[in-house]
Amino acid sequence: MPDEILEVYEKEEEISKLTERLANFSFNDLKKTDHFYYSIDEKGTDISILEKNFRNFDKIKLAVKRKHKNGKTSYDFYYELEDGTYLAYAIALENFPRLLNGFKVNRNFRHFKKSLLKAYRKQLIG
Repeated sequence: MPDEILEVYEKEEEISKLTERLANFSFNDLKKTDHFYYSIDEKGTDISILEKNFRNFDKIKLAVKRKHKNGKTSYDFYYELEDGTYLAYAIALENFPRLLNGFKVNRNFRHFKKSLLKAYRKQLIG
């Protein structure tokens, strides 16, 4: 059974409610999973770009709540960069946030957002 997308957030006020739970943490504070380190190596992502942009919550233009095969939930936060590409951070918002995955995507964010919203319009919040 693949992961299931439960909710999609595109409105700033809804995204802000989620990022409030991250406000007291820096990138270095987050617990990072083994999968996170594997993924940045596999995708060739420079960890410094993830570290540099993490606290720029105003760049988050889309968030997705996802239920995993193991029954746990996490959130994918999509940060739009100045050049139109984007960063994705997958974070489990537990008592202490865990960074499950993070990577840079060298594709146009607006095209990605449009196709995701079209595919999951029933899960759109707000």
